[in-house]
Amino acid sequence: MESSIHSYEDVRRKRIEKNLKQLEDLGIAKISKSLLEVAKRESKQLKIHTSFKAKKLLETSELRRSSRMQKEAPSYCDDVVDSGNRRLHGLRSSRSEPIGREYTGRIASYEQKVLAQKRAEMLLNQLSTDHPSFVKLMLRSHVSSCFWLGLPTKFCRDHLPLRETKMILEDEEGEEHEAIYIGRRTGLSGGWRSFAVDHKLEDGDALVFKLIGLTRFKHLRKDGTILLMIDEQSLNGKA
Repeated sequence: MESSIHSYEDVRRKRIEKNLKQLEDLGIAKISKSLLEVAKRESKQLKIHTSFKAKKLLETSELRRSSRMQKEAPSYCDDVVDSGNRRLHGLRSSRSEPIGREYTGRIASYEQKVLAQKRAEMLLNQLSTDHPSFVKLMLRSHVSSCFWLGLPTKFCRDHLPLRETKMILEDEEGEEHEAIYIGRRTGLSGGWRSFAVDHKLEDGDALVFKLIGLTRFKHLRKDGTILLMIDEQSLNGKA
């Protein structure tokens, strides 16, 4: 039994030696050895590079052992200041909170908006047809966030000045608010926010605009519908 094991080992050793001799004759053994050496060098270089990066990261990470509060890292983003004088850092592209007051009013349904629109149109039909008029349905952006009220383009081009104009918003109590009408953008900007907030305008309110002059808006309330009438000195000299 023991002699058979030795015999098997001798045969196996001779076969390996024969194979190695054939590899040497073909030059494959040298190629294999050189490839192995290259692989070892690359592995060593990779370990050195990884170790260097880890060390560099550790050096750039500031280790603090003090209990004092660390100063904030400087920010190089532009600061944005809104109309309410609140300073906002960076851009707001991914934020949902409004620029202005937080809207806490009614979120009107489609049916409520349709009903308000119809009421406003009925009210408009009851008014004198001597002056140009239109109905405007309020959205959240009109009465909250950006407080920009865009007016119908054709109406503005036909009846309002192209230049920037100061307008007076007057309610049924005689209280006045100044607003800026921007002709090139056909809408109300500065001052509209104050008017909308003071009169608690909400999403889904319908406004009736009636032009009876050029720089004064008259504001009334009827049946839950807001009637806003424009009153100006003269249509002459429109530029």
